[in-house]
Order: sequence, then structure tokens, then C-alpha cells
Amino acid sequence: MTERTQVLVCGGGVAGLTAALLLQAHGVQTVLVEKHASTSPQPKARRFNHRSNEVFRLLGLSDPVAEASAPLASFQGMLTGPTLAEARWPEITPTMRAGIALHERMDGYSPAPSVLCPQDVLEPVLRRAAEERGVSVRFATELVSFTAADSGVTAALRPAVGEPYELAADYLIAADGARSPIREALGITRSGYGHLADNLDIAFRADLTELVRDKKFNLCQIENAVASGAFVSVNGTDRWLFSTSDFPASATLADEGWRELLRTVVGVPDLDVDVLSLMPWESGMYVADQYRAGRVFLAGDAAHAMPPMAAAGANTAIGDVHNLAWKLAAVLSGSAVPALLDTYHTERHPVGYATAEFSSRVSGHLGTMIASVTSGEHPVDPVAALFGAPYDSGAFLPDGRGPAPTDHYAPDGRPGTRVPHAWVSAGVSTVDLAGPAFALLTPPGETRWTARAHALGLRTVEVPDPAWLDAAALTPGDALLLRPDAVVAWHSRSGIPLGEAWSRVLGRPVAVDA
Repeated sequence: MTERTQVLVCGGGVAGLTAALLLQAHGVQTVLVEKHASTSPQPKARRFNHRSNEVFRLLGLSDPVAEASAPLASFQGMLTGPTLAEARWPEITPTMRAGIALHERMDGYSPAPSVLCPQDVLEPVLRRAAEERGVSVRFATELVSFTAADSGVTAALRPAVGEPYELAADYLIAADGARSPIREALGITRSGYGHLADNLDIAFRADLTELVRDKKFNLCQIENAVASGAFVSVNGTDRWLFSTSDFPASATLADEGWRELLRTVVGVPDLDVDVLSLMPWESGMYVADQYRAGRVFLAGDAAHAMPPMAAAGANTAIGDVHNLAWKLAAVLSGSAVPALLDTYHTERHPVGYATAEFSSRVSGHLGTMIASVTSGEHPVDPVAALFGAPYDSGAFLPDGRGPAPTDHYAPDGRPGTRVPHAWVSAGVSTVDLAGPAFALLTPPGETRWTARAHALGLRTVEVPDPAWLDAAALTPGDALLLRPDAVVAWHSRSGIPLGEAWSRVLGRPVAVDA
């Protein structure tokens, strides 16, 4: 007998696990399969930005994520030198000082901080939460093949223990990595710069506590005749990673050879070091030309492989599934028409392409990434890019104000942009009001919206903060409609009635305003 579920997620990394948690929060029956027996043993992505942490906050995971990221809380700077022992902080120029101040201001724009949390530490947190909350999480289970039809998807699954079986799902999310067999089977082409660099990550264990006591770094650029690259802090004490592009994937130095290389670039000749793993990987830009193929959706690296610029790939992946989960839930519940799902590609493909392109221009490997960051020069305003980047079109109704600025952050409640942050009450931000359903945000005392919202089944929330009302362009009599992914769907200044707007966003017959 074929097993059934509403959504099948293939891939147990950050993208897949976050997708499963979001779907579960929306009440969607979800099965997650992952061919490996455990989450990633590699640190991989580490810098999870404010927007990603807002999603974890929405999922009620603020405390476990904070605990997981605590060891690296003070490891924020970037060093350069011929060895780690000789590495020093770069000279702070006026341009760099302005850049540092800009990044410090980011905390004021979000209810959640940016955190350093290695992927091999974060993924077990997400997996545990998914299992505890009722997601059917099946590691050591490979998706061997699938057939997609107008009515759904049927997957052939092969567990490491037990007999192969079939699972039918309404929809399939392919979060199965940059080499995505699902994307390949669908014949979806990719665009971008292509291959940029071959890299080798050497994960190792060595007690460097005293060496880094006065220079707690996030990344350390190394320029050495033996090997150039970058050191990465994994736990700030005895777990580290050295990433280099100086060795081909076929290179072998034997165990003692790799240990000697590490002793050289660390700068401690008698260092007691244990090589944990060697992971060759390609840095490149490959963006899928379509994020949707019928009932199948690409997310994360399957949709957009890119260089590791501030974990851009992982953060973009979290944005992908935050966008997709509520749309799948709305369609599965019958509150939206299936055409809503087309807006996943419409909204997220331009974001994925632009992010991958930017990362590729400044980062073929970690060394070039550090050089681009320490220069203090930003080709785009990072605050505007993180908090104010607009969708050009999609599941929202423009209000005639034109595109949001990209050279500075100017929140104004514009449809297609993330809602500005402000504290509504103790510990509750306007960003927290997103999901699992839509919400109508108004100035205080706007009771005329209450009946309309009630008739449509919408929550209403009065926001008393005058600064936020100004930032959201809400004057007396105004309101804005907030999507479950914290994106503004409608602003009353558009002149479109609320009921009509609500219906048009979801693609349903136009409702009559109460």
C-alpha cells in the first residue's frame, strides 16, 4: 500500500529541516527524507543573519539557537597574517569604521540578532525540534526516483534498513543540495557564472584557546607560501576549519602531511592536531532557471548554488522556504488557488540570482571574501539589502509608490517588502505578528477596520509606536495587511478595498467588504 502525505521534503539540511518545521507550524502533514544517516558533520554555513533568526524566533527556537551559538558569541572579528599565530586585526580606516557602525545599527532593525552557529551544530537543533513537533523525519532514507503528475507526486523511497516503499504526496520540495538529483531528473537548466574555484576544507581539532585569547576571530585570512586560505572558528576552543583553494580535490598528503600543513599555517611547530575530515568542494554560481515544475519546488542549494559569502546560500534558503511554506498551506487548505504557488518562483528567483551574483563577484573562496569585507566597501547598502529588498511582483498588491530604494534603508510599509520592526508589547515585535495566518496592522483606535477584518477571518493588531507608524506610512484611517512571512501584502493607501485585496492576493473570487 502506498503511504500518503501532503508534502514530501527531500533533504535534511538547513533548507529541508526549516521547511518541515514551517509546514508543521501551518498544520501541513509533512514527511522529510534524507539519504544520510545524520545531519551534516561539517561546519559549513555559520553566519545566520537577522532575517533567518527571525524565522527561528517565529518557530519558537530562539533559546536553543542562542544556546547553540553561545560558544562563538564573542568571535566576530576578521584577522589577516602569514600564520594564525602572527595574524593581526586590520588597520581600521574611516571607511571600515563607517561599515562597522552600519552593521552595528542592524540590531535595531530586527527583534532577532545575527548569530554565528556552525551548520553541524544548528542542524541537530532543527532536527530535534521537527521530530518533537510531529514531523515524520526519516534519515537514512533515499529518494530513489519519483513521478510527477497533475494530481501529485509519487516517490520511491529506499531506507537503509527495511524494504523499499512508495509515498504519495500532494507536493514535493527538493532541498537535496547543489547536485540535486530531483532538479536533474526534471531537466531544469541553470544559469550564472558557473565554476569559480575548487576548495578544500580541512576540519581539525587542536586546543588553540590560549593562542586566540586576545584575538577572537570569526575568519582569519592566511597568505602563506605553503597554503593560503582562511581559518574558521567552529567552537572557539578546539574545533577549527582551514579552507584553501591551493590543493586539487585529488591531492593527498597522508595524515601526517596534513598535520604538518596545519602546524605551518597555524604557526605552532609542535601543535598537537587531529585532522577530522577533508572536504573538497566547488565554489560557483549556478541558479536554476525555474524554481517550480508542476508539483515540485526547488529550495536552497538545489535552486541556487553560490560562494560562501556570509553564509548567503543558507540564509537565502531559509528565505525560500519561509516564502513557500505558507503558500503551500494556503493552497492545501483551500483558502488560496493553486496559481498562488507560481509566485514562489516570481518572488524568490530574482532574490536567489541577485544574491548569488553578488557573492560570486566578491568571493571565489574564503580568502577573497575576507578581503572584500575588510575593505569596508559595500557595492550595495547591506541594511537595505537585508531589511528593505523588495519583491518586484508576486503575492501582493502594489500601491503606486514605485520601487523601494536600494542605496539606503527607508522602511515605509510598501507592499512586497518586509514589515518594519517595532515592539508592539513586551517581547513582541511587529515581525512576530507574521504567521501562521495573515494579520491586519493599524494605528490605535481604528475600530472601523475591526468588522471588515472579522468578516474575512483576519487578526487585527493595533500598533501604538508613533515611530513605527511613521516608518510604515500609516496615518489615522490607514491599515496594512501582513503575510505569514512578514511581507506586506497590501497598504490601504492603494485605494483597493480590504476584501478585494485579500481575495486578489490569494487568487480567490473577490470578496465584498463588510
